[in-house]
Formats: sequence, structure tokens, C-alpha cells
Amino acid sequence: MSKRVKDIPTDNGEKKKRKHLSLSIAQKVELLQKLDAGVSVRCLTEEYGVGTTTIYDLKKQKDKLLKFYSDSDNQELMKNRKTLHRAKNEDLDRVLIEWIRQQRSNDMPLTGLLVMKQARIYHEELNIESECEYSEGWLQKFKKRHGIKYLKMCGEKASADHETAENYIDEFAKIISDGNLSPEQIYNADETALFWCYVPRKTLIMADEKVPTDFKDAKQRLTVLGCANAAGTHKIKLAVIGKSLPPKCLKGTGSLPVHYYANKKASVTREIFSDWFNKHFVPAARAHCKQAGLEDNCKILLFLDNCSAHPPPELLVKSNVFSIFLPLNVTSVIQPCDQGILRSMKSKYKHFFLNSMLASVNRGLKIQDFLKEFSLKDAIYAIANAWNDVDKSTLTNAWHRLWATMMFENDLADEDFEGFRDSNEKIMISKLITYAKSLSAESVNKLEEADIEEILNIDNDVPVVHPLSEGDFAEMGVNTNQYEDSSSHDDDMNTGEKISIEQLVKMCDQLIAGLEQCAFISEQETMAIYSIKEKLLRQKPVLRRQMTLEKAF
Repeated sequence: MSKRVKDIPTDNGEKKKRKHLSLSIAQKVELLQKLDAGVSVRCLTEEYGVGTTTIYDLKKQKDKLLKFYSDSDNQELMKNRKTLHRAKNEDLDRVLIEWIRQQRSNDMPLTGLLVMKQARIYHEELNIESECEYSEGWLQKFKKRHGIKYLKMCGEKASADHETAENYIDEFAKIISDGNLSPEQIYNADETALFWCYVPRKTLIMADEKVPTDFKDAKQRLTVLGCANAAGTHKIKLAVIGKSLPPKCLKGTGSLPVHYYANKKASVTREIFSDWFNKHFVPAARAHCKQAGLEDNCKILLFLDNCSAHPPPELLVKSNVFSIFLPLNVTSVIQPCDQGILRSMKSKYKHFFLNSMLASVNRGLKIQDFLKEFSLKDAIYAIANAWNDVDKSTLTNAWHRLWATMMFENDLADEDFEGFRDSNEKIMISKLITYAKSLSAESVNKLEEADIEEILNIDNDVPVVHPLSEGDFAEMGVNTNQYEDSSSHDDDMNTGEKISIEQLVKMCDQLIAGLEQCAFISEQETMAIYSIKEKLLRQKPVLRRQMTLEKAF
């Protein structure tokens, strides 16, 4: 591409010619980030050697540029690339690059022949009319478009994991030391799948001799995104990804104790993660650090794994909040959320769910009826409560491998931490089995330890990024927050009539009277209900005035 020149007035009135620079994709993204950060247009024209018109043109193309940059697997190549040339068939490119990301996140080795073969498969599945040979020439252009490099994988994964993890611990210590950062400023986030209404198959067989053919799939899943700081003083409000937006059982709900998203597969996507990072994580982390007495614009770091649904770290930057990716194949060894934080939350949720099931059976309800009665709304509130119940020691101890110097006061060894986790779950299992055996219903009183462990572990290895399959392609070209109402577990739930404030006040009175009789409920917990009652009472005059105005008109 020929370079344009521009006349620039000099001090003596003469004009000299200046080359008009053609910026790389990486430079354009960097320029836009500085513009968002408040750097003036004049400063940017001087720094990058471009005119103001160019900067405003780039601003108009911001979404395209950021998406193109984000879609590349190797941002280093974006330092040389200058144009946004797209593939002849963007749909095939989109699903193929997503397929590659997913194979990589599952540690699958890839070759050029394998990619070309998969491209031919998608060509047929997408019913593309134009012909394409998917030759070596096509492959080279595809690799160049997306900045793809193929890496050979080591056969002995386990030893490589621990070696890489040990090396990264030193690197992590340097990051903390160089930035003079405190545990308040360091966060980790991760996603986990949750089968929120799963019960042991044995219970259904015992109840009806065979599993009902019309029974809904109990492996209804949610993806839960949890995030907390290393100090254990701040848990970010959970993000929960379901299949429908909004589910029928949530209609009319003013606010939820989680940030709720949805897509067809109930999976995390780059769009969802970016929205969570910018709208929820950054403001919440910034507010916490300020409350903790740190400087208003102190540096905050969010450590993430290399999940294919996480945008590049260069795009996860805002208000002096930065993201850092952990090395490949070390998350199971050193990532804090994988060291018991999310496991604790899920165990507490499942303990509540099973207790609710046993209580329903105790009052004469069949398990199938309980599952119909237990809605997604119940699950969301239970998940939020489980997250609130994850204690500070669990949050801090989970950093014991990555940030050992922070843990010296606890003097906690790996074996002690693993034993602590195991003993907690064994106590929970023992209590559930004791409760089940005290009931007369055969469907639950023969539950064994293995049945409870089945529930605890059923979703351990379920991916949070759903593999592509036929029928998923159309969704990739539209908003990922689309929803469908046909397959949700809660579709049959009756949302019920609106409850009046007078009724709510009476319910509060009944609840307070009941709680005061329970020795295990604290005065503070009971006072929370009193506060809710007072808020309701303050709304009554407002409602009366509204009703009077409506009658007048």
C-alpha cells in the first residue's frame, strides 16, 4: 500500500512533506485504549504521527477492531498486520476458530491436516454452495488471518504441569513484589458447571421401580462464575449463566442475588465474560479497595486461566485494573478457585438441595414432585447463599500454593489443607445419611455414602465452554444473550399472582414469631426481617396515593 504524504507548515512558512503512517492493528487498539483512558486527541496525533481525522475514523471502527483483535489467537502478529481482511466465508471461519480454541483448551494436539479436514466437515454442515479445496494455500491464509501457531505437546503432562507451576510461583512473587501489591488487590476468577437439580438415580428407581419416561432431564446445568480476592475479604457477586433469559420463574423479580446471563448451552462466552468484567468486576473491586483504605486508583490484578471464553488480557483492562493469564496446564495445581473455593460453594449448595429433598419426602412429597417444585429461582438463591457461606479461611487457604509467603501465619501444609477439605465433606455426607435413614420413605432411607458422593462429583469435569455441534452455528452469528423458553426446567413453574404489601407484612410477622422460637437463629438475623417489614410499611402510604390518583383518572 502506497504511503500518503501531508503538507506540514514549518516555522519559516514553508511546507514540508510528512509520511502518513499506516498503523498496525495492535497500534490501533492501543491508541483506542489510550483514547478511552482520557488521553487527548492532540497528544495521540503527535505520538502516533496520524491526523485527527484518522483517530476519529478509528473510533468509528472501534467495535470491529477490538473484535478482530480479540478473535486472533496470537496478538503478537497483530503488531505487523494493518488491514481487516476477512475470509470469503466468515461463518465457516467463525465456527472453525472456535473449534480450534476448544481443542486447545482441552489440550488436544492440532495439525494442519486436521484443521483442513474439520473445515471440509463444517463446509458441508453449513451447506455452503461455493466450492473450496481447503488446500495448503487456504490453510496459510487462515493461519495468517488468525495469528495461529501450532505447538507440539509434551507427552508427560503431569510432570510438565508441576515444573511450569513451580517456575510460575517465582514469577508471581516478582509481580507482587514489583507492584508492592497487597492481598486486597489480587483476585482470581473461574467458572464451574453445576447440575442444580440432580438426584441419585437410585432414589428414582426405588420410588417407582423404573425412571419415568416423561421425567425431565435432571442434568439441567448452570455455569457459575466465582471471584474473590486473596485476602478473603471480598467475594464478587456471582455470575450465573442459564439457558433462558428471563426464565418464567424469575419474571416479576425486582433484583437477584447474582448477575444472571443466558445462552442456549448455559455456557460462558467471551461476550459474557467481557460484560461481567467491565460492568461488575471492575466497579466492585475498585469500591472494595477504596473501602479497605487503599488509594483511589490503586492497581488491581485479576488472575485467570486460559479458558477459550476469556478475551485476551489486553482487552481486559479498565480503570487501572489488569488481567493476567496463568500458564497453560497449571490451573489444577495453583489456581486458587480450583483449590477448594468453588468446590466449597458447590458442596454447600448440594447439601442444601439434598436437605430440601429429604425434608419434602418427609412431608409426603414424591421426589419427582419435589423436582418440579424446586425452581431455577430456588437454585439461584441457594447458590448465592452457598457463596456467602464460603468462609474467609477457605478463600485465603486456597492461595497456599501460589502465594506461600502470605500463608506463613497459618503454617498450613498441602496435606493439612486437603485433609481439611475432605473432613468437611465427610461431616456433611454423614449428616445427610443420618437424616435420610431417619425417614420412613424407602426412596431415600437406603441412600449410601456413594450416592451422596455421586452428586458431589457428577459435574466435576463438565466443560464450561460447550463444544460446537450441528445446530449451534446460527447462534454464533447473533447476540449470545439470546434465550429460548422451550427447554428450561422452570418452564412449567407458575409465577403466581402479585402479593400485596399488606400480605407481605403479615408474612413478616409470622416469620418473626417463628424465628424468635428458634435458638439457633441470632437476633441480628431476626432484625433483618424487622428491617424488611419497616420498608414495606413505609411503602403503604405511597401505594395508597398511587391508587387514589389512578381512580381520579
